[in-house]
Amino acid sequence: MTTLEQRFADVLCTAVGQLPPREAVEKLMNAGFIDIAACERQAIYEAVRRAESDGMRRCEALEAVAVEFCCSYEKARNAFYKQLKSHN
Repeated sequence: MTTLEQRFADVLCTAVGQLPPREAVEKLMNAGFIDIAACERQAIYEAVRRAESDGMRRCEALEAVAVEFCCSYEKARNAFYKQLKSHN
């Protein structure tokens, strides 16, 4: 971790203090410190992977996840593959 990243981590730790994890995350979200789009991409990625592990084909999983997340198939597909690329 770079010095700058350590400073940012200090800012975040100060912002949440001794809050329980869920409250800390909510506080960081409300303060705008969390990238909601990145969280959405990860949630879509995980949902597709779960559906695949349950035996669903990827294209079907992407369709189901798009419905679950109230987004287009294209958005779900793009989010999934962007995260897949970052996981490799």
